[in-house]
Amino acid sequence: MPETWPEWPLDYFRQHPAYAPLLPLLEQFPHFPALDDLARLPAPRNTAGLPIRFVDPDSLTHYYETEIAELGRVATRANWHDLFNALVWLTFPRSKSALNSLHRRVMATATDNARGPVRDAATLFDECGLIVASSEPALFTRQRDHAWDELFIQHRQDWGTRIEAVSFGHANYEALLDPFAGLTGKSWQIPVSPDYFDLPQAERIAHLDARIATLIDGGELTTPRQLPPLPYLGIPGWWPQQDAAFYANTRYFRPQRKPA
Repeated sequence: MPETWPEWPLDYFRQHPAYAPLLPLLEQFPHFPALDDLARLPAPRNTAGLPIRFVDPDSLTHYYETEIAELGRVATRANWHDLFNALVWLTFPRSKSALNSLHRRVMATATDNARGPVRDAATLFDECGLIVASSEPALFTRQRDHAWDELFIQHRQDWGTRIEAVSFGHANYEALLDPFAGLTGKSWQIPVSPDYFDLPQAERIAHLDARIATLIDGGELTTPRQLPPLPYLGIPGWWPQQDAAFYANTRYFRPQRKPA
């Protein structure tokens, strides 16, 4: 463990809307939490019913996914990346457990340690995934078509009332500590009813967690291609200077590729 912890930017977490899903946990710590601090929080459980514990990687006796599935132990280094992974476990326990089970199922049938598209998709969603929930199917279409001006500018007022993006990938949270124009995630589009947006945030998170877990357990995550990209600094409030010049940057807000 390091002798000094990274600075704890709680004010930044409170101000940036991307951290809202984790904020109830982030506000419980006055400093960068150690493993003992994480252990004081209510433990989620894996699909086998074992409590999840965040442990020093040097204590592992099995492969990363096997350790989680068979012992409920998640390797957690003292860095931002692994801290956010732990906090996502605590926020989306059903989805994280479902991803772990998915890895295990594919590993059991793989030959020559091949990963394949299913595990690639699972890893992409785990690392840089966003859940895009919307009650308007046309907004999903605009994202898939890379119609960024329509999605982020013309429909700006719909964000938070008809569409929202919730970061699932722990790498996203780490990247947003020092963001730059270019950050892009892989999203899972989840249709919701209009009254979803009237729910408190905790209930929306629980709904998405249950829905994603059900889809993963049902074999719905099969390829990275089903996770359309989202340049998430375009989401209203996620970048400080969202003017016309910002959205006109086609190196970031890339148009859809034309068929060859």
